[in-house]
Amino acid sequence: MTLSPGRATREVLRSFVYAFEGLLYTMHTQRNMRFHIFFAILILAFMVSFNIPFYERALLLIVICLVPAFEIINTSIESQADYVGTEKHELIKRAKDTAAAAVLVMALTAMATGGYVLLPRFVNFFQTVNPTPGKLTSVGLRLVMTLSVCGSLMVFWIFRSVRHLFFPALALGSLGAGATTAILCIIGKDPSTFIALGFLNVLEINAFARSEFEVRIKKEWVRPDLPFDVAGLRTILPFYIIGTIGGMWFTWWGPLACYLG
Repeated sequence: MTLSPGRATREVLRSFVYAFEGLLYTMHTQRNMRFHIFFAILILAFMVSFNIPFYERALLLIVICLVPAFEIINTSIESQADYVGTEKHELIKRAKDTAAAAVLVMALTAMATGGYVLLPRFVNFFQTVNPTPGKLTSVGLRLVMTLSVCGSLMVFWIFRSVRHLFFPALALGSLGAGATTAILCIIGKDPSTFIALGFLNVLEINAFARSEFEVRIKKEWVRPDLPFDVAGLRTILPFYIIGTIGGMWFTWWGPLACYLG
């Protein structure tokens, strides 16, 4: 059957929606997936900090993307195995174990690749004498921003379970992640990584916030389009955008512009 252009477009868009639902489901139900995304953010930020050449950057991007992709496949296999039945069976156990082993092998490969690319640069950074004592080098400033990006996520993750600090921590974490990501990528002159980091930051903060919104709305998680997910994004996105704009101002026209100049 031939589809009209309008219907074909809707079908394509619907397939993207389903894929995004699968990504959210994996983020919200698999703790390891949240770890993978956090380390992906860390590696991407270090990649900007050290201004890595194109071929090494491509290598890092491949292994960074493969780890969460394998985790998604692992979740798919586990879901199908659980659908077959809840009783214990040796073959189902093997299917789950081998799928988890594939994720482990890919994660170890990514760690080895990251170490191969990044460790020499860390050693060189700490061995190089600063030509202007008392003033951060460009790489040093970018490393500070890298730690600040991850620190913003960690601060929210630590304080998210505190009843009266949840929303302030969510707002501050979103503001901080947006501002520091913007500063890092502007200094590193890397707009493409800025977009990738923005997407992953929002995804990670939303995943951290999801369980707390679920408790507050008193509704069990069945699908990723439930109200507590919408509530999370409605809070995260405005503050992240405000933080991004603040980071841009701080870098281009604020105090950091004078420092870099």
